[in-house]
Amino acid sequence: MPSKKLHPEVQLLLSDIANYLSRSGIDRTTFGRQAMHDGNFIPRLEAGRQPTFKTIDRVRAFINKRTKAVTRSSHPRRNHVT
Repeated sequence: MPSKKLHPEVQLLLSDIANYLSRSGIDRTTFGRQAMHDGNFIPRLEAGRQPTFKTIDRVRAFINKRTKAVTRSSHPRRNHVT
């Protein structure tokens, strides 16, 4: 069965998700559950499901929030002792 041609915005979203997954180390199912309460979210996108703009924004907000949290915890503030 030939795969559906994905909309460029969906392709970009899947690319952003893949980059996040490789940096974070979480699996696809966990990401889907955490970001969208749907463990099959990524396979559904890959199968041609068209997300709404609201869904795309929600996924990107999830990734941005988690990326910022990881960055902050990687670089803790240091108190200067005088």
